[in-house]
Amino acid sequence: MGINVGFVGAGGRARSHMRVLSRIEDVDIVALCDVKEDAAQSAASEFGGAVYTDYREMLDKEDLTAMYVVVPTFAHYDAEILAAQQGVHMLLEKPVVPTMEKGLEILEAIQKSGVLTSVGYQQRYTGGAKQGREFLRDKDVAMATAYRWGGLPGTPWWRVMAQSGGQIVEQTTHQVDLLRYLVGEVAEVHAYYATRALNDVENLDIPDVYALSLQFENGAVGTLSSSCVLRNGGGSNGIDVLMRDMRATVGGNGVTLFPSGAAEVGEMPESEDIDEVFMDAVRSGDRSGILSDFEDGLRSLDISLAANKSAETGQPERTYFSQNR
Repeated sequence: MGINVGFVGAGGRARSHMRVLSRIEDVDIVALCDVKEDAAQSAASEFGGAVYTDYREMLDKEDLTAMYVVVPTFAHYDAEILAAQQGVHMLLEKPVVPTMEKGLEILEAIQKSGVLTSVGYQQRYTGGAKQGREFLRDKDVAMATAYRWGGLPGTPWWRVMAQSGGQIVEQTTHQVDLLRYLVGEVAEVHAYYATRALNDVENLDIPDVYALSLQFENGAVGTLSSSCVLRNGGGSNGIDVLMRDMRATVGGNGVTLFPSGAAEVGEMPESEDIDEVFMDAVRSGDRSGILSDFEDGLRSLDISLAANKSAETGQPERTYFSQNR
């Protein structure tokens, strides 16, 4: 029996998922929903599927096995709750929701229904990230530092704090998530934001530079910096982890140790495709291959939202999950 997939959101990142799904033999894209009907029509002309502009109508009319939610931060409302209530499995692109309140509401519906969920932290599925996690599993991390420096996306809503949550929520969430994946849960965040270089950009009210200090639950400390001021190139990102007498850089080429040979790194695993892993889980009912489900994705968002609050108050902020175990 085939897997019938519907999409809420049919542009941008959604198309990447569609391209992978279209190559999987027992998967059918049967429905595409977007508030911009031409976006849904365009995707349907390439991948097939009925076109909708209201996800409620799509969920009412279609017999979906799984649903992808690929919408802007502010657009998460109740599609996830309705899908969970109907037993529809979900892959959600990050960030999963705009607020913890909405996230906890969706999480309750998911836990009650028992549906499978996956969040689009695809970097976890790379061989380099897996090798880094395995290498660090038994290490006492002293400090971890991450950065993401790049340009300003052209999407209008991305530049509005009330709609995107800013770069830490919408984009640098990948670095936040990798820090969690490699080092452990974050208990407290102290953040400083500023708009220093893009004051003249029309309709921009997000900071353009971000600096975070992190306290991990295991005692390690960390830093994260982020910026969108490099509009003409020169961007970069990376993660470094400090331990006694050695430093590990974790990236696409796996773990690089300084000094070389300071410890045994081990083989780098094969990378996996997040869509193929999710479809395998839906097909088998075995969720063990999913590296970030909805609750896990909400924990990464929790750190970004705590950072935003800290930047507003000027004080360190505890993460929600560290206060509510």
